[in-house]
Amino acid sequence: MLENTMSFLPLLDHPLKAVAFAILAVLTWLGWYPIRRWRYRSLPGPFGLPFLGNLPSLASGDATEFLNRCIAKYGNVTKIWFGTRPWVVVAEPSLVRVDFGTTDDDDPGQGGGGQGEAVGGKAGAGAAAQGGDAASAGRALMHACTAVFRCLQLENATVYLPLQLIFPSLRPIIRWLAAHLPDRAQADNMSARSAVASASRRLMEAWQESKAAAAAGAGEAQGPAAGGAGSVFRSVGGGISGSSFMAAMMEGRRGAGREERLSDIEVIAQGFTFLLAGFETTADTLALAAFLLATHPEAAARLQAEVEAMGAGELTAELLAQLPYTDAVLQETLRLYPPLPFLMREAREDVDMGEGRVAPKGSFLALQIHAMHTSPELFPHPDRFMPERWLPEGRAALGPADPHAYAPFGVGARMCVGYKLANMVAKAALVRTFARFDVSLHPRQPLPLRMRTGLSRVPADGVWVSLRDRRAGAPPATALATAAAPPPADS
Repeated sequence: MLENTMSFLPLLDHPLKAVAFAILAVLTWLGWYPIRRWRYRSLPGPFGLPFLGNLPSLASGDATEFLNRCIAKYGNVTKIWFGTRPWVVVAEPSLVRVDFGTTDDDDPGQGGGGQGEAVGGKAGAGAAAQGGDAASAGRALMHACTAVFRCLQLENATVYLPLQLIFPSLRPIIRWLAAHLPDRAQADNMSARSAVASASRRLMEAWQESKAAAAAGAGEAQGPAAGGAGSVFRSVGGGISGSSFMAAMMEGRRGAGREERLSDIEVIAQGFTFLLAGFETTADTLALAAFLLATHPEAAARLQAEVEAMGAGELTAELLAQLPYTDAVLQETLRLYPPLPFLMREAREDVDMGEGRVAPKGSFLALQIHAMHTSPELFPHPDRFMPERWLPEGRAALGPADPHAYAPFGVGARMCVGYKLANMVAKAALVRTFARFDVSLHPRQPLPLRMRTGLSRVPADGVWVSLRDRRAGAPPATALATAAAPPPADS
């Protein structure tokens, strides 16, 4: 042993050789993380390249399908390498319902470094900060949210995102560079987030003005803050809807102690999360429901019959609750195409996955919802669109083998807080559409349907359908793109 060591020393007898050796050792450590790989040795999974891990496989196709293939090959608990950081992928219902911990603030799936700081740092800028009517404010928010989701697709992401994944130890430096030397994708993302932040500040200012006016004995607050002529926001109890999450946060901090009081930045961040969580996911679900109904006319006819039997009255929560087949259509759409195909958690302690498998404390846990939804062991005929599996007559034969196998909104204490509202909005949109139109697939629609996964899972080519108005004297069918996508070459 001593002789071997002594024979190695001449290789370092020159300073340049020693420096080169040190650089090689550092690069090997940064790209390989041998101790980290040793800690995850009990979990099976595909080989991860130095620095890149399994990013080439994730980026070359649909990331959801790649995770599904890993689960099919290695089992319901497996690992992949997201750059140099491992993800523990879980598709076991008994484990998905466990409260592992919170989502991680530094989750690389949430976008490039430095973007979080832009929410607070440039809240006074952005298109949404300017005046205008409610429609223009709504369009500004819509475009901003769309831009954020587009930037979070891997093919559109900032160059700082892969750098952050490959060199997690250098994350503070990379985030500083992203904030001060942004590339085009990073700049677009920061601008979009600033626009959302600006609209949030306007809401907060309107709420504060209305409360101040009420406290001064003005009764119904006058002017823009109260929703008068020219107001951007409709007055419901003063500037902001009293039942909204924004009002709840603003009211909550009025009586809270200084330590528990939400800052402006925290209120804006929470509002931004709600906007992102409810914007694209609901649009994706409606687009895919339209696609499935257009390709299954018997299901569309049954939904239309249920809607027509309801009558033409005002849509209320009570009325929407009396539409079991419409609800079943949405449930089946969310089973086949959950907008968030996996949910991220961070383990607060070592987690026993069974059979000698352990996810170390601090692990990223990807709860692979889509793999459970499409597992033949959990759902009969998993690839078929069968809304009847959610109705009393079909639940026993076609429903999930495990009650926790269906989780498009998560399960347990960390279930999505807005799932009831999301279902209500989607059902209302379906009811209004199918009460008036016949929906069929348009010739522009590429088949089979291709999907891609970024922050959410969306149709890669959009969804194209034709709408035929059933009213007397209505114009002929028109094409409608129900999901954002590049237009076909012939359009």
